[in-house]
Amino acid sequence: MNRHLRFACMSVLAFVIVHEPGLALADGEHDDSPAMSANKGFKIGIGPTILFPMRDGGPFGGGLNIDGRYGIQAGPTVLAPGAMLAGYFISARLIGLAMPTFRVTVPAGPLAPFVVGGVGFGGISNPNETGLALLGGGGLMIHFGSICAIGVEVTYETITGTEFKSIAVGPAISFGG
Repeated sequence: MNRHLRFACMSVLAFVIVHEPGLALADGEHDDSPAMSANKGFKIGIGPTILFPMRDGGPFGGGLNIDGRYGIQAGPTVLAPGAMLAGYFISARLIGLAMPTFRVTVPAGPLAPFVVGGVGFGGISNPNETGLALLGGGGLMIHFGSICAIGVEVTYETITGTEFKSIAVGPAISFGG
């Protein structure tokens, strides 16, 4: 499945989750689950990332990802516009991404599966190349009360006009909600 089709599928899934009338909470009903309360409001995160190559024999890489978002409850989901900065090192090249993102989380008790997408700027060193950076993926967080959560995020990332195409996998640990 090519990257545009994957991105389109994730966008459609997010739209259906948000707009399906049968999924909305009844009037006056609210969700106070740990996952719901932990995803509302301003959140900022930083974490290591491992890059897996998209071609046979391609190099692995790694780096750091910083993101922020503001979660707004919309029925049984949390909609979160945000931004991401990422820096990676792969095969003696530095890769930088900066983009606005959008995350849709569907909290269910202690579980918080989510999809995320973004479009922004991407640049690579040696030789200097720039292009449109695309990100699409998702993950799952498991919340242990309002104190701690662990999870994983997997995204497909590419920079148009360059050879950079990768699957990024990062662990997620959250303290304090």
